[in-house]
Amino acid sequence: MRVAPAGLCCLTLVACAAQSPHFSGTVQTEYVSVGSQVGGRVIETDVAAGTTVKRGAVIVRLDPSLPQATYNQAVAQARAADAALRALQSGTLPSQIEQARGASLASGATYTQTIAGANERLRAARAALANAHAAQRLADHDYTRTASLARTGDVSRQSLDQARAARDQARANVRQAQAQLAQLERADLPGQTASALANARAARGSYQATLAGSTSQIAQAAAQARSADAAAAHALAELREATVYSTVDGVVASFNLHPGDMLAENQPAAVIDTFADPYVYIYASQNDLGRVRAAKSLVVHSDAGAGTFSGTVEAYDRTAQFTPQNVETADQRAELVYGVKIRIHDPQHKLLDGTTVTVDLQ
Repeated sequence: MRVAPAGLCCLTLVACAAQSPHFSGTVQTEYVSVGSQVGGRVIETDVAAGTTVKRGAVIVRLDPSLPQATYNQAVAQARAADAALRALQSGTLPSQIEQARGASLASGATYTQTIAGANERLRAARAALANAHAAQRLADHDYTRTASLARTGDVSRQSLDQARAARDQARANVRQAQAQLAQLERADLPGQTASALANARAARGSYQATLAGSTSQIAQAAAQARSADAAAAHALAELREATVYSTVDGVVASFNLHPGDMLAENQPAAVIDTFADPYVYIYASQNDLGRVRAAKSLVVHSDAGAGTFSGTVEAYDRTAQFTPQNVETADQRAELVYGVKIRIHDPQHKLLDGTTVTVDLQ
């Protein structure tokens, strides 16, 4: 065995120490989720997965019937509140006092009728659901009996198909009855009763303000007018939420809605790939952090064979942490490191979300 000269050994150690460090990480792409703050039933879809969209493009339209009615009612209440304020400011007549009293009584009666009607509709919907469950149990029993007879050849295949179709229809009827009851309990009836209560309160407040005609009551009427205007603006905002628009330019990455589907409030209707440059988090030790931060450009190699890209430091942690377990070896997990966000220049969108890359200093 030949022994290398001491000088050569020192050069080798220096070269190893000067070698640029390697970092690994997972590619993360940027998506935008769009949806509706109020939700509703889908009546029209304007895109599909893979569709290129511009900012402001329509993604999906929801049934506007309920928010439109709420908005119309809010506008009427705002106009009534404004009219009541103007009447107080211009002077109050005895006939106006009587009219306000009659309107208050009428609104109270309407609210009472609305509550009674809501309870009756709930009872009817629950009865319909109970009947649907009963019909389903009967259809299930009939299908089970027919299937048993079909296995022994006592009934025809057609009879079995008819029993199966009747069972499936009965189950669909149960789902429909459940949806109708849920719609009543969660949307229709609460909105109607709340609206009737608001009308009754507004009418009573208008009557009291008209009766007194004082400065304080004029101020109250002004506040009610502002509140009614705000309610109308809120109702208009909810009406506009019936149409879901794209907030960015990009490509629809995920979309699975069809006419008739229910979109829940604040639920994403579509996920849009903005095609912005992706990024990766790497974790550098305190010895390497300065070199990483000072690097004007980093070399990013795709482990999935997508190519080599340039990267720049976009942000870094101000506080050290232990190396994440899914990034380095068991020995390196005990090291304190700093997370560094690297933005990768990928104009052709070759890098896929979730693939791994290796980052080198130039």
